Amino acid sequence: MAAAGIGLLAAPVEQAGPARRLALIGAAAELASTARMESGLGIVVEAYREGRAGRSLRVAKALTAAGAVGAALFGRRHRVSAAVSGSALLAGSACTRFAIFEAGRASARDPKYTVVPQRARLTAQDPGGQNRQQ
Repeated sequence: MAAAGIGLLAAPVEQAGPARRLALIGAAAELASTARMESGLGIVVEAYREGRAGRSLRVAKALTAAGAVGAALFGRRHRVSAAVSGSALLAGSACTRFAIFEAGRASARDPKYTVVPQRARLTAQDPGGQNRQQ
């Protein structure tokens, strides 16, 4: 999506149609993959919703959505709107990456994000507990 954001920033409005379409597809894919990621993480999702990671992810979603809406509605008419939309998309993408990085750091600091899922997997594999080593 970064290339599409740069395309909206750099290309003349009349020639930015492919970059605009790619930006819209990329923004939709990024928002959908973020939602999918959050729904499938179990207890680890706390690291993505709290602290610096949570703030960064909320900002990323807002910037990505605003950039996509701006590109779709105003990007083909006004050069400034296209540039602002491209900048918002780039910033949203960067914030998403930083949020994932910060969530990884937060989950590494707190052992519950590794111990609890490991125990849950062990319990699921061996529900009766007969094969556990003491």
